[in-house]
Amino acid sequence: MPRIASLLPSATEIVAALGFQGDLVGRSHECDYPQGVSALPALTRAAFKAEASSREIDDNVKSLLEKGLSLYEVDVEVLKSLRPEILVTQSQCEVCAVSETELQKALAQWLDASVRVISLKPNRLEDVWRDIQDVANALGAPERGESLLCDLRERVVAVRKRVETLKIFPRVACIEWLDPLMAAGNWIPELVETAGGRNLFGKAGEHSPWMTWEELRDGDPEVIVCHRLDALWIFDGTDSTRNRRP
Repeated sequence: MPRIASLLPSATEIVAALGFQGDLVGRSHECDYPQGVSALPALTRAAFKAEASSREIDDNVKSLLEKGLSLYEVDVEVLKSLRPEILVTQSQCEVCAVSETELQKALAQWLDASVRVISLKPNRLEDVWRDIQDVANALGAPERGESLLCDLRERVVAVRKRVETLKIFPRVACIEWLDPLMAAGNWIPELVETAGGRNLFGKAGEHSPWMTWEELRDGDPEVIVCHRLDALWIFDGTDSTRNRRP
């Protein structure tokens, strides 16, 4: 089995869902799911204080980007010691996790090994499916990818069938960042529509847009789904507001 290192949480979950969690040798500093991956060596670290407020993090990120500096660093020495054969990273967002460019810089310091880099770049839900299959193919288990995707697609179909019976389609605002305010884009609008909601902000296939509190108010959402660093909050105007892991 290949030695695998993942540099973002979603990739770690994909690898585990494909049945290769036991082959992971390293993770990003943010990977904490499924259970047990936190015990793996962390290969990355943020160049800003992640425990700061939303506004402070945004200010720090923008300052680093304006200076042409990296938001994340790869621990090359730990990477070398783990000797991974496959590295999974992303090229979708330079703010979200270590980019493919940063990884290539780290690998340039490691000339005595050959490592295959798998870079995820999902913009729409179909891209997420494609990335899952690409990881499965890279791990030499295309049939596992096909099986997992079959299960995931069946779940989507089941949800859509339930939605067909609905008579009310609530207006939904998905918030990705609080200060400054940012709506969720990419595949999130598709998920909202699939679940029977009317997505108010953000467009499928496009990056998450900035917005104002006035725009949020004028949109008059009936449901607000708000992503935090440690949880997902859903506000629906009732006492059933619930907190769960994203």
